[in-house]
Amino acid sequence: MSSGNSYPLRGRIYMADLGEEYGEKPYVIVSNNARNRALATYLAVRITTSSKPPLPSIIELAPEDPVVGRALCDDIVILFAEDLRRDLGGMSLQTMMRISQGLRHALAL
Repeated sequence: MSSGNSYPLRGRIYMADLGEEYGEKPYVIVSNNARNRALATYLAVRITTSSKPPLPSIIELAPEDPVVGRALCDDIVILFAEDLRRDLGGMSLQTMMRISQGLRHALAL
């Protein structure tokens, strides 16, 4: 895990392996740190490099982010610790604010 933590922090990007059907893909952790510390599962959204329609729930990543592509805020998954392969770095604060807004759109909050 990142920064000496025994749990993934919100905003960190991990390669996660969800099995043969899905393969290894990047995900950004979106659940809050208190939940991540208390539970053995983490909420995350998938990151893709595929073209997607312009929707408020699809967030373009910024050049300063450690990966390229889009965060699919309407593609929320539960990850287990054993799914996480490697930490790719943390999203910028500005991107995480936009991802938070994308989650609000996706969940009608």
